[in-house]
Amino acid sequence: MFEKIKQYLLLLQFPSSKNSIMFAAAAVFLTAVITFSLWNSNQGFIALFGSQENIPMAQVAEVLGGEAIPYRVNPDNGQILVKENALSRARMALASKGISAIIPTGYELMDKDQVLGSSQFIQNVRYKRSLEGELAKSIMVLDAVEHARVHLAIVESSSFVVNSQPDSSASVVIHLRYGKQMNDQQIGAIIQLVAGSVPGMKAENVRVVDQHGNLLSENYLAQREGTPNAKNGHDIAEKLRNEATTNLSNLLVSIVGANNFRISVSPTLNLNKVEETQERYIGAPRVSDENVNQENTTNELALGIPGSLSNRPINKADTSSPQALSTRNQAQRKYAYDRNIRHVLFPGYTLEKMSVAIVLNQSAPQLAKWKAEQLTPLNKLMIDAAGLDLSRGDSLTLNMMAFSNPPEIALPIVRWWQDSAAQEWAKLGLMALIALLIALFVARPLIQRFTAKEASSENTENTQVPVEVASQEASESISDLTRRNVFAEDDEFLPQSSGIEERIRCLQALTHSETERVAEVIKQWINCNERSDS
Repeated sequence: MFEKIKQYLLLLQFPSSKNSIMFAAAAVFLTAVITFSLWNSNQGFIALFGSQENIPMAQVAEVLGGEAIPYRVNPDNGQILVKENALSRARMALASKGISAIIPTGYELMDKDQVLGSSQFIQNVRYKRSLEGELAKSIMVLDAVEHARVHLAIVESSSFVVNSQPDSSASVVIHLRYGKQMNDQQIGAIIQLVAGSVPGMKAENVRVVDQHGNLLSENYLAQREGTPNAKNGHDIAEKLRNEATTNLSNLLVSIVGANNFRISVSPTLNLNKVEETQERYIGAPRVSDENVNQENTTNELALGIPGSLSNRPINKADTSSPQALSTRNQAQRKYAYDRNIRHVLFPGYTLEKMSVAIVLNQSAPQLAKWKAEQLTPLNKLMIDAAGLDLSRGDSLTLNMMAFSNPPEIALPIVRWWQDSAAQEWAKLGLMALIALLIALFVARPLIQRFTAKEASSENTENTQVPVEVASQEASESISDLTRRNVFAEDDEFLPQSSGIEERIRCLQALTHSETERVAEVIKQWINCNERSDS
C-alpha cells in the first residue's frame, strides 16, 4: 500500500490552471460531503421518553439491543435517544416486554369511572393520591430533581370548636440528579409549594428528604423559626473567618508581598437563642387622670338631748350671710410615667470572642531589615482591619518567623503519545491524511479521465499533423515517459544506444506500471495511421 502511494506521489504532475481549479473544486466538494455526513449522523434522534419520566435504563438498553434498534445516550441529561422513524417501533418493543415509564399519576385518577357503591373513603383516598401525584409532577419540574414522591397526611376538618386532632403534615422524597445540589431557598420553595397546595397545612409540618436519607428541610425550618443549629453555626463561623482573612490579606499583600504571611482566624460563637423585652420609665410622673369632689351642707344639725328643749323656741339664724355648717372634699388622681418598651430578638448567635494569629516570613526581602518596634503600628493596623474588640476579649498575635521551603513535588512524566496536545495533533494529521488520500485516489483519477477526454477530442480535430511528426512525438513521449517513471529512482537513465532487447524489457515494465498512458500513446498511433490511410 505504501509503495503504491509512493509511486503515485512520484507520478503526480501539476495540471494547468483550468484543471487546478477543477481539482480544488472537487476537493472542496468532497470535504463538504464528509462534513455534512458527519453532521447529519447526529440528526434525526429524538428522546424515547420525557425528562420527567422515570424509566429503568438498563432494561431499556437491553431490549433495544435485542431488537437491533439503534439508540444513543444524551450526555447532558442521560436520556435515551432513538431515530425518529424507529420511535414507534421502540416503544412497542418496550411495551411488549412490560417496560414503561413510571410517571406519577395526578388528577387522571379522578377521570376513571366510579364503581357503583364506592364509599366516601375510597373517594377520599383517590383524591389524596391524585393530589400527591400532581405535587410530585410540580416538584419534578425543578432542574435538580430527577424524581419525587409526596406523602400527605391530611386530617379531616371537624365541626366541633374544641378539636384535639393533630395538624395535617406532608413528607417529600426527592431524587437529585448526579452532581446537583439544592440550597435552602430551593428547599423552602418546595416546602411552601406543598404547604400552599393543601388547605390548612403549615410549613413547619412539611419534611423534605433526599435519596441518601438527608433531612434537607431542617436548616430551612431552623432559620425560619430563628432556632440555631450546628450547620448554621458552621456557616456563620466560616463567613466571619473569610471576611477577616480577606481584609487582612488585602493589607499584608501590599506590605510584605504574597506568600510571605499566614493568617489563622478562630471565632467563638454562642448559638443560644435570646429574646428579651425592656421597659424603661423616663422622667418624673405626670397626672394622667384626676377626679375631685367637694360637698357643702348648710342645714343645722340635730344637737342636744332629745326631748329636753322641745318646748323652747328655736333661735332664728342670720340669713344674710349663711355659712356652711359641714364640708366634704374628695380628690382622686392617677399618675403615670413616660415608658419606652423595646422587644429584641437576637439573630440566633453571638460572637463572644475572635482570636487572630498572623505569622510573617522573616526571610522575605521586604522583612529582612524590620525590627520589633516596627511591628507595633502594624499590630494596631491589623486589629482595625480584622474588626477586633479588645474589650470583648478579642486577641491578635503577630510574630515574625522563618518559613520552611515547601518540598518539591515530582511531576509525573507524561509520554508524548499520552499528551492531550499530541493526541489532538495526531487527530488533525489523520484527518489531513484521509483528505489527501481522497484527493489522490478519488478526485485525481476523475480529473485525469476528464482531461484525457478533452485531449482526445482535440487530437481528433487536429487533422493537419503529419504522420512522421506524430510517430516521432509518440516515440519521444514513450522515451520520456520511460525515463521519468520507470527509471525515476535510478541515478542513470536508459542510454540511447541500448539494444532492442533492453528497450523491449523497458516497454514491458512501463506497460505494467503505466497502463493508461501506454494505452493513450497506442491510441494516438492508431489515430495517426487512420489519418495517413485516409
